[in-house]
Amino acid sequence: MSDYKTPNEKLITNEQALELNECYKAKQQDGFGAENDSNFSCSSWYSLEDLEGYINYVKEQAQAQRVNVDGIRFYFGVYPESTRDKSKAGQNTLFMCPTSPSFENCSKDVTGISAMNYGDNGNPPQNDYGE
Repeated sequence: MSDYKTPNEKLITNEQALELNECYKAKQQDGFGAENDSNFSCSSWYSLEDLEGYINYVKEQAQAQRVNVDGIRFYFGVYPESTRDKSKAGQNTLFMCPTSPSFENCSKDVTGISAMNYGDNGNPPQNDYGE
């Protein structure tokens, strides 16, 4: 077990999480259409094993490339129509990439280390927060 603990000020209540999820869905409704639209997903799921594996991969690659990595940035995306898995075409997704400190006091993406995608988007609309 790691000695690292998430700072209390970064934790949110279930009510706050539900509000964030509801606001996200309301804002995206216009772009994706009806809530039961098969292209709309409001979550991505990654196993602890995948997340730990990706973090370890990033650390190994950063060390090998002599890059200082300070975090991971999460991006929203949409699969293009030309994607290999046609069932994902047009669906939104969440992917992540490592970052490193920059001179502007803002972390920059490290594009020399592969990003990670392909979490499980669930089956909308059954993937609302708390379900």
